[in-house]
Amino acid sequence: MTITGHGRIRHTHLPNPHRLVELAGHVPEEWGLLLVNDARGRRWTLYSPDPDYTAMFAPAAHTLNLEFAVFTEKFPGWNSGWHVS
Repeated sequence: MTITGHGRIRHTHLPNPHRLVELAGHVPEEWGLLLVNDARGRRWTLYSPDPDYTAMFAPAAHTLNLEFAVFTEKFPGWNSGWHVS
């Protein structure tokens, strides 16, 4: 996966937070977002209950190519496309 961008969103602004809360096990005030492309060029939005961890990827976003397994613990939720759902 190649990281192409990142961001934050307040929990109260998520249109459907229930699935993410179940996956994360708690309700954070903010969620970190990573916008990524997979090996086939498909776009994904990854959600983390730790927005500070997400921000650590920002300086090297376009230079990182990581396996999806790296993200599964810190980014328990995701959806296809670059949009919040």
